[in-house]
Amino acid sequence: FCRLSLIKKKIFLFYVLILYLFSITNALADLQKDLINKLTSTLTLSFDFKQKIGEKEEMGNCFIKYPLRMKCNYKNSKGKTIISNGKTVAIIKKKYKKIYLYPIKSTPLSFILEKEKIIDLIRKSNPSELNSDLIGFIFAYKKTNKVKMLFDKNSLELKGWETNDAYSNKVNFEINNLIINNQIVDDFFKIPQEKDL
Repeated sequence: FCRLSLIKKKIFLFYVLILYLFSITNALADLQKDLINKLTSTLTLSFDFKQKIGEKEEMGNCFIKYPLRMKCNYKNSKGKTIISNGKTVAIIKKKYKKIYLYPIKSTPLSFILEKEKIIDLIRKSNPSELNSDLIGFIFAYKKTNKVKMLFDKNSLELKGWETNDAYSNKVNFEINNLIINNQIVDDFFKIPQEKDL
């Protein structure tokens, strides 16, 4: 009798465990579906940011228009601006009247600014981080670097990203005061000439 009772308890615990795992899987699938729907309906983002590279911290504001367009103005003495026009990323330092150009495909921005790639990542993978505040997904690019995209668990809005720069410094990019779907014209992302700085 005792042995039969023990077997029944094990079977009951097994069923409870299966139901628990099934409910977690369903909740995660719903969360991913809702996150994909939120991203699909997002055309533009406007926000303030805090960027930390190593020990250096910078702040400013940014505008993103999917796909691949971004303009970030830094609040610093160099008058630094980063612009992506969809093909080229320009780092502009107005104080020195210099513009440094890079193909977007050589930067993590080729993933960060391409929402279809982010949606595909969310669709095909489980979160690398999931807590009461954040959902994180990791994307590997160029086999040597990774980008972790972070979303608010409640609002499903983009909260930032983490990656490494060309010098292997850890980059944390935190988004605050996010506004979604403000109208932004394409000319806003035009890269100026050095002579016009």
